[in-house]
Amino acid sequence: MILETKSVSKVFGKLQALQDVDLQVEKGEVFGIAGPNGAGKSTLFNVIAGVYPPSAGRIVFGGHDITRLSPHKVCRLGLARTFQIPQTFKTLSVHDNVRVGATFGGGDGRDRPFPRGGPGSDHHRLRQ
Repeated sequence: MILETKSVSKVFGKLQALQDVDLQVEKGEVFGIAGPNGAGKSTLFNVIAGVYPPSAGRIVFGGHDITRLSPHKVCRLGLARTFQIPQTFKTLSVHDNVRVGATFGGGDGRDRPFPRGGPGSDHHRLRQ
């Protein structure tokens, strides 16, 4: 199990944005979230990525409890939130834009459940 939420809820004032969300994502699995505007999809991603703390529940990524971690700490573990309208750096080449995305988390990789840069990894191929 690479990602799991257990009874995750998020309340904004009197608005219940998420209620008891349970999901399990296996490593290598393609997993989608669908729903109408206002259903809580973005809120769920923001809670998982550490942008908003959950009001209740638990989030586990790669065996680490990330429930109360800040976004930059979640990112260093290898999980980052992306946005629907990606922007590139206009002064960089396509190759360098891809490299920025591949290395955004920074750090030395020791605290990641899946360290970057090993033989056969995408990060390793990008550095070549």
